[in-house]
Amino acid sequence: MPNKFKKNLPKITTAVFILFIISAVSFLNKFAKDNNKKNPTISVAESAEALTILSPHWEGIRVEFQNAFNKWRVANRKLPVKIIWINVGGTSDIIKYIRSSFKHSPHGIDADIFFGGGTEPYITLARENLLSKTKIPENIISNIPSDIFGQPIYDTNGYWYGAALSGFGILYNKIVTEKFDLPTPKTWKDLTVPTFRTWVGSADLRKSGSTHMMYEIILQAYGWKTGMWTITALAGNIRAFTQSASTVPKDIAVGETAAGLCIDQYAWSTMEKVGGDRLGFSLPKGLTVVTADGIAKLKGAPQEEIATEFISFVLSEAGQKIWMLKKNTIPGSPEKFQLNKMPVWPSLFAKYKKYTYFTENPFLWKSSVKYSSPKSSARWGILNDYIGAVLIDPHKKCADAWAKVCDFPETNPLKKLFLKNLISESQLMNFATNQYHDNRWRAKLLSKWANEARIKYDIILKN
Repeated sequence: MPNKFKKNLPKITTAVFILFIISAVSFLNKFAKDNNKKNPTISVAESAEALTILSPHWEGIRVEFQNAFNKWRVANRKLPVKIIWINVGGTSDIIKYIRSSFKHSPHGIDADIFFGGGTEPYITLARENLLSKTKIPENIISNIPSDIFGQPIYDTNGYWYGAALSGFGILYNKIVTEKFDLPTPKTWKDLTVPTFRTWVGSADLRKSGSTHMMYEIILQAYGWKTGMWTITALAGNIRAFTQSASTVPKDIAVGETAAGLCIDQYAWSTMEKVGGDRLGFSLPKGLTVVTADGIAKLKGAPQEEIATEFISFVLSEAGQKIWMLKKNTIPGSPEKFQLNKMPVWPSLFAKYKKYTYFTENPFLWKSSVKYSSPKSSARWGILNDYIGAVLIDPHKKCADAWAKVCDFPETNPLKKLFLKNLISESQLMNFATNQYHDNRWRAKLLSKWANEARIKYDIILKN
């Protein structure tokens, strides 16, 4: 081997090695790009950080916020994060899961965020010291009022925030109501008339936080006595209680039911797909409320910094646009799913009016309902149990008894028996704040209610 070649061998070797590295990097970059086209989440999946969220939200909300948040992180020179969505059921199931998990692990439960489910669960969990304070940047929180019609939009101590607004009303099928000569439902009581028997839809309030809210709104709008009469007659007209609130608008859309209790988001999304000429949505005037749909950081959140960042993003203008804009309209709009949910920023209603399915600003609505969130929060569990034991679990007998008495005058003894409340509001509130936390006592009370309801229906059916 010539001396000159020997002398230059290290340089040649180094050059070849460098060329090899450059080629390898180029190949890997191309490979990554090709794979990202096939699987856009590959870079997220390989991320070392993961955010864990407990949520009753549907797929559309999960997908759109996960994608938008990671795009925001990349734009701000941060790595995307993997978001793990834990689905344990509806809002009530999530509350039970959180309580049970903290009972076994008081300092943290390997989950970062609770997202969705209304307002009351957050008030309750904050009171039980299961949430962690979150500081939101001033340039974001200054755009969000603290309440709407007296209903809190966020906790002034920073334990929870309203991520969006929810309105509660009645979705109905115009074709079915016209064909079967059913009245257009404008109030909750309209759903209790005998002509609606077997034509009404509702989820089991024990499985759905939004459905629970509507039963609570009925009670607070009409007062306990009339409100419970309304709920009892409504139960008689319901075809079957579904396990999910999202099933109700689907049944209405295909004509399985004519009308039902429905949160605005599901109503508008269904109307967008099926058409406003086929479906209508009523927000009972003076008989409903607009409330916040919450988000909060859980105590001992493993990814506290990223959790704070995610909550801040949801509350920012970029996050609020995801809720309200029609998909693929302007930069920052959702791409795959249209969420049709109202933002907590009042100014955005006018700013993006051309790009939303809804047109009204709820901050300008009038509401005569003096709604108490603390009352609702305090009796959430016991109200679920009472309505479940008396109206839902024995629904076959309940519906049969109602079929017998629904056309009777209000003075008829059997109809009065059907509508009779088994407990007063003061008794229920007293139980909720005292003995109800004793599981044995609670089990006995549930058994008593179930037995009294069965006896009531049997008397009606035998006479």
